[in-house]
Amino acid sequence: MTLSRYAMVGFWGARQETPEALALRFNHLIDRLALIDPVLSNWIWINENRKPIQFARIQGQLAEKIAAAVAKADDGEPVPIFGYRFGTLNVLGDTPRLFDLSIHAGSWIENDSFYSNKASLTTDYYAAPDPAIVTYKIFKQALLAIAESFEVTFCAAFPNDLMDLWPKGQKFRFGWINYVSPRFAPLVTPPKSAFVEYRQNGGLLMAATDETFITSNPQHLAAARDIEAALAPLNALPWPLDEGADNASPLS
Repeated sequence: MTLSRYAMVGFWGARQETPEALALRFNHLIDRLALIDPVLSNWIWINENRKPIQFARIQGQLAEKIAAAVAKADDGEPVPIFGYRFGTLNVLGDTPRLFDLSIHAGSWIENDSFYSNKASLTTDYYAAPDPAIVTYKIFKQALLAIAESFEVTFCAAFPNDLMDLWPKGQKFRFGWINYVSPRFAPLVTPPKSAFVEYRQNGGLLMAATDETFITSNPQHLAAARDIEAALAPLNALPWPLDEGADNASPLS
């Protein structure tokens, strides 16, 4: 079976953060990912000139590199209210084991249409993912690493073809694995069909299956639909959200 492209995406609202605070979060994420599996290491930083550099070589200057990635106006002037965009890629030899780790963070502009900030980890756009990599064990831990390193409001892991089934206008979108922040987790009653875990910080993790999620698998999709129903109280909230404590403090 050829697998679809897979992704995990975490969102959070307006949160002003310095390049130094974001470097702390990003380094924490990189360290957590490396502990999960070797495939989540060997990162490559793409600098302003699109020249690839081994991440380890610039890790000590990460805050400076993030500062250079500030949003800019058409005239080239920095616009820090729109945050910073940065990320890494990784490749293991010539196999299609490539991930794209992309961050948009530090924006404090209120956005009525969607969250202000985002972190994503996606498999290669141009090659089918290795089944040995798209596993529940790897994706669950990677999703939690993103969610907890950046203190997201919501995070979902999903195959690309599941996006075709997302209702328009739905902001908390169901997936293979979903994470809800401590602030909003009490609003969700997890379905009995899901694999459920409450994190030490109060966050809620729900998974449709502990197998690799296949959208065409009726059991996988039925459990994902149950998660969608459980997320209904979140999708009924007025927008934009008052995220309060979720945005209060950086990692220490």
